[in-house]
Amino acid sequence: MYYEFQIGNLFLILGVIAVCKWLSDKMLTLQITPAKVDLTIASVLFGMLLFLHAEVVTFKSFHLGAFSFDWTFLNMQIILFIYLAVTVSSRIGMVFLTGTLILFYWERGFFHYWQAWLTFCVVLGISLAMCHYAAAVLRHFWRSYLVSVLLCFTIWATTALTITRDSVGDWVINFGLFSLQFIIVNAFNIRLQRDYNREMMLAKQANYDELTGLKNFRAFRADLNQRYTDFRQRNSRFVLVTMDIDHFKVVNDTYGHLIGNDVLRQTAEVLRQVVQLEPACNGAYRTGGEEFSLLLTQQDDIWLQNLCRHLQDLIRQQRCQTAQGTVRWTMSLGCDVILAGDSGYMEVYRRADKSLYASKENGRDQTTICGTRLAVHA
Repeated sequence: MYYEFQIGNLFLILGVIAVCKWLSDKMLTLQITPAKVDLTIASVLFGMLLFLHAEVVTFKSFHLGAFSFDWTFLNMQIILFIYLAVTVSSRIGMVFLTGTLILFYWERGFFHYWQAWLTFCVVLGISLAMCHYAAAVLRHFWRSYLVSVLLCFTIWATTALTITRDSVGDWVINFGLFSLQFIIVNAFNIRLQRDYNREMMLAKQANYDELTGLKNFRAFRADLNQRYTDFRQRNSRFVLVTMDIDHFKVVNDTYGHLIGNDVLRQTAEVLRQVVQLEPACNGAYRTGGEEFSLLLTQQDDIWLQNLCRHLQDLIRQQRCQTAQGTVRWTMSLGCDVILAGDSGYMEVYRRADKSLYASKENGRDQTTICGTRLAVHA
């Protein structure tokens, strides 16, 4: 066996995992859907495994050392197959796992042996279970290692049907190399995950309001700028809704800042629910002390009016119990749309803020859309 090739294979595995992690982080940062992220990562890993299968076929065309070279790629294929199972833990991953395993058994001619059909079912069952219970498997190293060894031995038992030249010592050495590679790859993957979690924590601290959990003004400006860029490039029209809790200073002065914080949190939860239930709502933000904003994909005027009325009704239904009594509150809204003549992304914000000011001047608990006051009831 050509054990020196195992070192090169290890670095190649680490490189592939690093690329997959970079792609995943980049796509999630760009707010690409998890399904597309899974499809991309699974495609990269499947492409790498397909390349390795081609390498095996190429080396088998040489008479001398064909089987030994075949072994040098086996551990690599198994480790990447395991990484696919625990990384793309979705139906997309299960489809790719099944396809990869079929290719693996077909390319090596295992389907000519009746024993291989049994091991195929076992390996497929283990890999799909790893995919489905990926979080539980990865929670403890010994779990992932034991399951991986079980999968590895099943594949090796199938490989033994076609390989007769290797001694028991070769098998022992190969198992030791597999264990070493698996430990290194697992440690490397854990380190990448910890780095990613730390980056996500710092990003959340920088872009999210600690009290309400909504995005803050910094994230609002970045998202608003991105929406403006999309409008310029693809004419993706959008609406900005700015909101302000009416008489919030009175709430703080009368009931205290802790109650005021509860009011802010309940208001944020209402906005979060609206974003979840309305597909056209793209994001909710806390842009100031008692100020909030929503970014919406532009719909018809009736839809926007109904949304604003519904939002104000939800706020009116909120209650906060205190020793001094029940706290109720309302919100004033100002809305405006992006225009072709806008010179920058802050233009729509200035107009929406002006409409919000008009709502507060007209008695509060009002909605003003593009400078026109909306009746409270239809």
